[in-house]
Amino acid sequence: MTVAVILRRGIVAISMKSVDALMSSKRILVLGPCGSGKTCLTRQLSRILDLPAVHLDAIFWRPGWISTPQPEWRGMVRSLLRQDSWIMDGTYESTLDLRIPAAEVIVMVNRPRWSCLWGVVRRSLTYRNKPRPDAPPGQPIDLAYLRYIWNYPGRTDALVRELIKKYGPQIPVIRLDKRENVKALISALQAAPTRPESAGSS
Repeated sequence: MTVAVILRRGIVAISMKSVDALMSSKRILVLGPCGSGKTCLTRQLSRILDLPAVHLDAIFWRPGWISTPQPEWRGMVRSLLRQDSWIMDGTYESTLDLRIPAAEVIVMVNRPRWSCLWGVVRRSLTYRNKPRPDAPPGQPIDLAYLRYIWNYPGRTDALVRELIKKYGPQIPVIRLDKRENVKALISALQAAPTRPESAGSS
């Protein structure tokens, strides 16, 4: 069953299974390329579903954009996963083997390469020398970072799909391939009945 959501650019159909899965879940993963809007979506879902948002960039990257060593990082992720409820954004392939089995639903945000690159540039200009809600200020944008974004659709997305098949084949996956799909999903969630008492923050 689908629900029709009226947006400025027309009518977008959203699966009620997607709405119901999010409404009944306490542990949600939001994955996708840099600059795709994961953080914005996570904040919106956090408000609507009354679940705490966990931005992995804010935890993994130390001041000056120094990365956390992998053994320590995996321990930190295990600690985060012990919380009763969360909406966690950030792909971080090296810890998906821990996070996928702990999730009740996975949201995969996909955008064209140029859209993601522009999203990164726009974010850099918006938060230049300012604190970000999801990460330390002053993120460096180098060739390796841009190459990661460019290669995401052909390389990382395929890896993420394989890891989901391996560690969570039974977990519902919601794919949002267009900005209109994100807007329609948010509108459908806002119009949905109140979350069940068993879901949400404890």
